[in-house]
Amino acid sequence: MGELLQRVAYALRREGVQVLRIKNGRFPTMIILNPSERIIKKSVEVRVNNNGQRMTKYVANEQGVSLYW
Repeated sequence: MGELLQRVAYALRREGVQVLRIKNGRFPTMIILNPSERIIKKSVEVRVNNNGQRMTKYVANEQGVSLYW
């Protein structure tokens, strides 16, 4: 895991966010639970149709890392 991801994960855990999965690569991502109010305010709602089933996901960017929940 890269240094950037470690710093972001540590900062999120201090806010009470639970980190489920971390994916490193060209576009680093994290899947989280219990987002903080600060993250919720800067998030965007994304609606996805998967096999006819509509899902709503929320995405936020934290220091170049995409956060999904």
